[in-house]
Amino acid sequence: MKLRTALTSVGVMIGTAAIVAMMALSLGLKESAVKSLENFGNLTEMDVEPLRWYEENGEWIDVPEDKVKKLNMQAVQELKKIPGIQAVMPIKELREQAKLKVGRREGYVQLIGVDVNESAAYRKNDIEKGNYLTGAPQEIVVAFDVSRELRDVEKEKREERRRKAGAGRHEMSQMPPPDIGGGEALAFNLVDRAGTLILSREYRIDDEPKYEKKELRVKVVGQLKKSEERNSSAAVYVPINVVKELNEWVTRSRGDEVEEGASRRSRDKAKKETFEFDRITVKVESREKVEGVVQALKEKGFEVWSPARELETINNFFFVIQMVLGGIAAISLLVATIGIVNTMIMSILERTKEIGIMKVIGATVLNIRWLFLMESGFIGLIGGLAGLGMAWGAVELVNYFGASGGLLDSLNMGYGGGGDPEAEPTKLAVIPSWLALFAIGFSFIIGVLAGIFPAIRASRLSALQAIRSE
Repeated sequence: MKLRTALTSVGVMIGTAAIVAMMALSLGLKESAVKSLENFGNLTEMDVEPLRWYEENGEWIDVPEDKVKKLNMQAVQELKKIPGIQAVMPIKELREQAKLKVGRREGYVQLIGVDVNESAAYRKNDIEKGNYLTGAPQEIVVAFDVSRELRDVEKEKREERRRKAGAGRHEMSQMPPPDIGGGEALAFNLVDRAGTLILSREYRIDDEPKYEKKELRVKVVGQLKKSEERNSSAAVYVPINVVKELNEWVTRSRGDEVEEGASRRSRDKAKKETFEFDRITVKVESREKVEGVVQALKEKGFEVWSPARELETINNFFFVIQMVLGGIAAISLLVATIGIVNTMIMSILERTKEIGIMKVIGATVLNIRWLFLMESGFIGLIGGLAGLGMAWGAVELVNYFGASGGLLDSLNMGYGGGGDPEAEPTKLAVIPSWLALFAIGFSFIIGVLAGIFPAIRASRLSALQAIRSE
């Protein structure tokens, strides 16, 4: 009987290990695909724009102009009410390039205006050095790579003159270009330093182009953490009113070319009563809520531009994979369940006289049933625990050989590889805590269910017939 019980537990162990290992493999591949997708941008951050067309029955339909959402403060308040959205940051960009000069260093940057009150909750946790904007017009916050973009122009000119003066070709080949070897640039700290934003505009006098320069004294109050988004590597954030005034200054110069066009644009501008943003960026509370937020945004008439749009495809694909792999592994657990039923029935036949004695000395029908149910349940529980340990060992072997063989690098799921080298390495298979608890609980429940029929059969035995049996 002990050997039969042990073999039955081994059957449960193999079935549990197969299911856990298969699920762990599919979860690991899914996690690898999602992390590869994150190389294109943060999945919890997405740009929101008005929905201008949608697909219906295979055809693209344009949204009427009067139904297109406006990216104004009303839209910001509407977005903040959507469940799952943690923060909303409206953005207005400068229509011209701006040059930032700090000390002897200068370089072109992307000037982005943000609503300080709305974006405080969005960007405060992204500050690496210094503080976030308080709303003062002279304050700016720079992206992580801005210090790399600023170059010492005077130093480059001196090095260029030195190379031209006396160095031969061999000496020139030994010298690094002025924008290489940027150890000094990498260590250049911008926080708490004063700088100047320089803009230029073109206007015409007697059909001759003229240029005007505008300088704005600023102070760098903070620097953002490093981001994988390449389009914001040279961004400088300022209060949105500053960008609004600078845009008006730039557009006035363009209108001077044609007086009639200028007056028409002025009239159109006067009719526009509400200020609109270029785009609105929202931050979702967690990656698990991204799909629900995207769906809610589309229902409210917004379009979403983010790598998160591919999450639904990834989740659907790996859901099918999990069902297929789990179904195959479940066959072995089904066989193990039949083995538990067989073991418990054989136990009844061997312990018939014992059951009769228990009834005679006062054991109730419920006592007999619970005795056999707990026995079969613990057969499943022991097998489940052993199977979980076996699956954990198999997962560790798969991850080891997958990493040493370069399998993870080749399985990039078509979304790109790479990623942060300092980040935790991606695993081919993972066993989350919920899967481990599920495996243990499920194996115990399977054992209990398998023991229902033998327990009922044991409780129905006649006490006198059971005692008389040999």
